[in-house]
Amino acid sequence: MPTTKVVKVFYCCSDSAQDEQMRQKLEDHLSILKRQGVITNWDKNMISPGKEWESEIDTNLKTADIILVLISSEFTASDYHWDVLAKQAMEQHKAGTSRVVAILLRPVDDYWKVLFPNVKVLPKGGKGGKPITEWRPYDKAFANIATGIREVAEELTDSTFLIKKVLHSLRAIVIDVAKFVLKAFISVGTVTFSYLFRPSRYRRRNRVNNIPVRLVIFFVVGSTFISFIYQKLNILEIPLLAPKPTVNSTKSVNPTGWIWIGMVNKTSDSLSVGKKLVLQPSNPKQFPRIEPPIIPSPGTIVTVKYEVNLMKEKSLSGKKIVKLKKGEKLVILKVEPFSKVVKNSPYIKWKAQVRKCNSACNK
Repeated sequence: MPTTKVVKVFYCCSDSAQDEQMRQKLEDHLSILKRQGVITNWDKNMISPGKEWESEIDTNLKTADIILVLISSEFTASDYHWDVLAKQAMEQHKAGTSRVVAILLRPVDDYWKVLFPNVKVLPKGGKGGKPITEWRPYDKAFANIATGIREVAEELTDSTFLIKKVLHSLRAIVIDVAKFVLKAFISVGTVTFSYLFRPSRYRRRNRVNNIPVRLVIFFVVGSTFISFIYQKLNILEIPLLAPKPTVNSTKSVNPTGWIWIGMVNKTSDSLSVGKKLVLQPSNPKQFPRIEPPIIPSPGTIVTVKYEVNLMKEKSLSGKKIVKLKKGEKLVILKVEPFSKVVKNSPYIKWKAQVRKCNSACNK
């Protein structure tokens, strides 16, 4: 998928434990898109301790490319979510700065559609979407949603998306027509050959001794031609709506992988975006590898400060994809601490999943 940036997805979800559980399940199903560098996500659980939560939510909402509004009775009953966040989301949707997608968690009164006219509703099904709780199993609904969000992300980043969509639709129509014509030829052929291979007495009685040779030739040639066209259509390489991006490859222009970014004081027991990475002059190998030397949030563009290997595996062991040089730009996809921490060390090492920038974010 030709993309110029990572699409930022904002989760607009109620504080209900049940809604939050379903949001996390949806995030799991979108993990492939995150791993491929197609999207990055933000939700209220990512607010750092000590930060002003209202300001953080407002900032991330206004910078989101896709806003997923998780519809439930708890969401519509919340004054903050309904009167503040939902209205702000629709203002951005109407202005064209963000794309709102409604996710139906559970059945609710159709009144919610008044605030969200002309928005994409997922999962698809029925008139205006089918709530996740009405699917069996739920995973089918989440897979349906993931496909829909991939399409929205492609539409936002791929200038040829609409052309591909039209070609995909035309391909389906042509294949259906070819199937119909082929079935018609088979039906005609069946009737024709049933007469040809009847006993001679039957053919005399029904005056079908002389079946026109041209009819037989027409049927054989026509059937062969239609079969050939149908087979070609089935293998026709028209781009589909969900092409698989090539990632984690040394041949990729913008490879994705994991790097070591630096260390923070061990007093930080959880991810704190913006916390300064420790500088150890006595040990250059421990220098922060990115600029600015802080723990970045997903979607941030950073600069490589010292050479570092881009690794395929999350553990930072195994296959090296490429060596990142000083000055290269990276998009942060995910940040995590190392699972193994030295017992007596006052520091915790941090790693990040990153994607090399393309020409757009290098400007």
